[in-house]
Amino acid sequence: MWKQLNSQVLLKTRTPTPEVRILAFNSCVAIARKLGESYAPLLPETVPFIAELLEDEHQRVEKNTRSAVQELETILGEPVQKYL
Repeated sequence: MWKQLNSQVLLKTRTPTPEVRILAFNSCVAIARKLGESYAPLLPETVPFIAELLEDEHQRVEKNTRSAVQELETILGEPVQKYL
């Protein structure tokens, strides 16, 4: 069920509203916080969305994503950058 939830939340990162993109990715980080290292199997499907958000046209979205990626790396205990 976590995979399906994560997938649905990730799709919201493609909405035209920057605030929704930020909240959606923050929700994915909250899922990762809840699951801890068990979030690792969900990372491969998450990475393409991270890559898109890191190149977002709105600086707030990009800045939030960078910060959230750092938190993900702390949660997972490994660098997310190696998947990008």
